Amino acid sequence: MTTLPPSHGTTGSSGFCAGRFGAGGRILDWFGAAGNAAPGRIDRPLDARYHLMMIKRTRRKVFSPSLAVLWCAAMQVHAAEVLGVHVTRDDGRFMIGMHITIDAAPPAVFRALQDYPAMMRYNPDLRAVRVRPTATPGRVRLFTTIHTCVLIFCKSMHQEQIMTATAAADGGVLEARLLPRGGAFKAGNGRWTVRPCPTAPSTTCLNARIELVPAFWVPPVIGPWVIRRKMAAEARRTSRGLEAVARRAGPR
Repeated sequence: MTTLPPSHGTTGSSGFCAGRFGAGGRILDWFGAAGNAAPGRIDRPLDARYHLMMIKRTRRKVFSPSLAVLWCAAMQVHAAEVLGVHVTRDDGRFMIGMHITIDAAPPAVFRALQDYPAMMRYNPDLRAVRVRPTATPGRVRLFTTIHTCVLIFCKSMHQEQIMTATAAADGGVLEARLLPRGGAFKAGNGRWTVRPCPTAPSTTCLNARIELVPAFWVPPVIGPWVIRRKMAAEARRTSRGLEAVARRAGPR
């Protein structure tokens, strides 16, 4: 999640793997058939072509199933996908947009988005997180300490934000308002919208809109490129972290 916190993706791979590596899966059946093929006849010479065919059969039997299983396992571990990260600059203001799909139910993802202490598990830039309740339901005051590096420049930043969550049956909206307090940003706000993906209702589509006004100088030419690169890396990290937290929590 950026702190400010932060069509269907690759989830189809789980169906592929389940259909082929589960009970009676076709790939396992195919490899079994290849491995149990009749041995070479002893009354014919082992010409080069026949010898190569036998080597290929052996390789398929020994290596291919395990590699295919590992590939499918890797595809199922992280199905979250960053569809796009856009950064534009208007004078000293930066507008950031992110579009992400997460292989977890939208209500679970929205709860994970509000699990601020959990952010430290998947965002190594975060050094400290503290949450203070307010008198308004769904609203908290969030204090974070971030140490981040862009190119060769590193900086520690202390931020204070007002986070307001509005839950819905199929997701919700999380809004952030940055309180400058003499920090690294003069102003900032963010809005994260969690909803079911149109083509896969059990999968989450997360759209983020963030505006930041840095209190420090940002090079006009490379500034948006550098920020986009940093935000894209954070979006990938955050989407996987949210997916893991949402899956562990499960439905309620």
